[in-house]
Amino acid sequence: MKRLAIIVPYDEQHIDNFTNHFKSVISEEDFYYKLCFIKQKSNRPLNKGKLFNIGFSLMKNQFDYFCFHDIDMIPVTTECDYTYSDKPISLIEGVKPLEFGEHEKIKDYDDFSLPNEDYFGGALIFSKVDYEKINGYSNEYWGLGYSGLDLMSRLAISKLPLRTVIEKPMSKTYGEFNGLTSSITIPAQNNRLRKTTDKNFSISLWFNISDLPPYGADVDNNRCEYFLFGRPGFHTGISITHEGHLKAIVWNKDKQPTELYYKNLGLNKWYSVCLVVEDEVMKFYVNGVNTGKAVYGRDGALHKYKSEPYHIGVGNPLSSFWKSFFKGFIGEVGLWDCPLNSTEVNSIFENGITDKNGMYSTSNVPVGFWDFNSGYDNLVFDMTGNGNHGVIRDVSLAKKTIKSTQERYLPYRRKGYYAYIGEYEKFKHNKNQSKSFDPEVKTNRNLFIKKLPNFEDEIKMDGLSSTRFRIVNRKNYQEKHEVIEVVI
Repeated sequence: MKRLAIIVPYDEQHIDNFTNHFKSVISEEDFYYKLCFIKQKSNRPLNKGKLFNIGFSLMKNQFDYFCFHDIDMIPVTTECDYTYSDKPISLIEGVKPLEFGEHEKIKDYDDFSLPNEDYFGGALIFSKVDYEKINGYSNEYWGLGYSGLDLMSRLAISKLPLRTVIEKPMSKTYGEFNGLTSSITIPAQNNRLRKTTDKNFSISLWFNISDLPPYGADVDNNRCEYFLFGRPGFHTGISITHEGHLKAIVWNKDKQPTELYYKNLGLNKWYSVCLVVEDEVMKFYVNGVNTGKAVYGRDGALHKYKSEPYHIGVGNPLSSFWKSFFKGFIGEVGLWDCPLNSTEVNSIFENGITDKNGMYSTSNVPVGFWDFNSGYDNLVFDMTGNGNHGVIRDVSLAKKTIKSTQERYLPYRRKGYYAYIGEYEKFKHNKNQSKSFDPEVKTNRNLFIKKLPNFEDEIKMDGLSSTRFRIVNRKNYQEKHEVIEVVI
C-alpha cells in the first residue's frame, strides 16, 4: 500500500474542520495518508510554495507520493481521488466558495467551476521523482497569486506531462456598435418569435469590448450598461454592467427578476456567451463552460412580452432613459425556442452556430440567426429562413478572425469537486490574477513576468534545492498527523 504525505499550510481557523471533514470523506482503502501541517513563523505574508517545499523535504524519505493541499479547500464528494498518479495532476474539476457546513446541503455540482482553465492549485498530486525534477515550488512568492502558474511553467520547461489544447481558428462577420445610437431591432412579426421567451429558450452570441460602460453622476444613463441582446420592458437578456460583469437576467410571470453574473470579464477579447432557460432553471455559459445556474420560478412561468421586439446592441432604443446602448462588437447572434444542452453550447464555442460547411451545431434550427454576413439596405438577414430580419441603425459590418490557432498547455485533472471555505476576497483575487489590483498579486505578477525570459535558469536557482528553514516546534496532532512550526 502506497503512503501519501499531504502537505498543508497551517491555519488555526480551519485545521480542525479540515482534518475532521477529510477523515469523514476520504477513504484509505487504497493508500495510507498523513496530514503534515506546516506553520509559518514570520511577519511576512504566507509563502505557500516554501512551506510545501519544507514539508516535502521533511517527509520525502517516509512517503511514496505527495499531495500539496490548501487548508481552505475541502473535498465535497467521495469521488475526490487521492490515489497515486504517475504524472502531476490536479484533483480539482470544480470549486465553489461556501461557508463550512453549507457543503452538506449541496444537491448537484452544476455551479462548481474552475477559477480559470489553467488553474493549478488547491490540491495537487506529485510523485517524489517529478517534484524533485522541477525543483519544487518557487520560494519567492509571498502572499496571493502566481505560485501555481509558476509551478505549471516548471512542468512545461521540465517536459513533464501536460495536456496540449489547440484552439481552432474562427473568423466571423460582426457589427460594430458606437455606444450612442447603434442598434438592431428584430420585430416580433410572427407568433413563434413572439412566444419564444414565454417558456424554455436559449440565446447565444459573440462579443468584444474595449472599455466598460461609463458610470457616474455626470454620465448619460443611456450608456451606463451595455445591453447585448434581449427584449425590453422587463428586460430579459444579456448585458454588461459598469462594474465589468457579464449579466444574464430573466423575469418570471410575477415580474420578479433572476440574475446570473460572470465576473471574470476581460477587455479586447472575444467571448462566446449563452443563456439557457429550462424548466424553472436558467444557466449561464461563457466560452462553452457553465459558469452558474439559478432557479427563477416555482412553475417555470415567464413574463410574456407579446409583440415586444428583440434588440441587438441596445436595451430599448425607444425608451426616454436607460436605453443601454452597447459599445463594441457583436457577432453571430442565435435565438432558440428550446433549451440547448451543454454539448451544443460547447459546439457553438468550438465551431460557431454553423460550421464551415453550413451545418448547424445544434439539433434544433434556431428561431432566428443573425450572422451579419448578409443583408440589404438597412436590414441584416435572419439566416434561418424564418424571415425574422433585423433593422439596422448606425451599425457598421466587418469580418475578422475572432479565434486564432493557439497551442496551450493545461494540467491533467481528476473529476473532484471542492468547497472553498476561506476568505472570499482572496478567492476573487486569485481567480482574477491578471487583472487584480491587490498589492500582493501585483507584486507577484511583476515577479513572474520578470522571471519568464530566463525561466529555465530561475528554476535551478529558486526552489526545493534552495529552501532554507529552521524547525522551532513539532508536535503530533489527532494521533497520526503532525504540526511543524518553522522559521523561514
